[in-house]
Amino acid sequence: MDALTRRNHIETTPNPDERLDYVVTLTGTIGLRTAAGSCQISIRYIPDKLIISQASFAAYLQAVGEMEWANLEEAATAMLEDMGNEVVARWMQLRASLSTDISRRASPNHQIVLEDKQPQWDNASLLARLGAI
Repeated sequence: MDALTRRNHIETTPNPDERLDYVVTLTGTIGLRTAAGSCQISIRYIPDKLIISQASFAAYLQAVGEMEWANLEEAATAMLEDMGNEVVARWMQLRASLSTDISRRASPNHQIVLEDKQPQWDNASLLARLGAI
């Protein structure tokens, strides 16, 4: 599945108030073929003109989980690029946490956090209030 096909799963709607900086968080789970266990995905973003549909995020994660990835880094960077391309957020952060413990109560065995933002956007006080993901 190429990037365009993956991205077709992401549906967006207009931001109800483009004047505000606010944080949207979406979470879900994918199974990676290259790793035993499950991968928790969290994406936080500050929307600009568009927001991501929650239902389409779940469909997108399912499509990503069905693909072959060399490693978690490859999958995570592709997801950040896909989401960033479709929603063009002011700021975006993606966390991928892989745990081989089925109960997911144990600490992640492998965790990646990626971040991207529009070049001219800055709201340090809002980002400072966000807890670590």
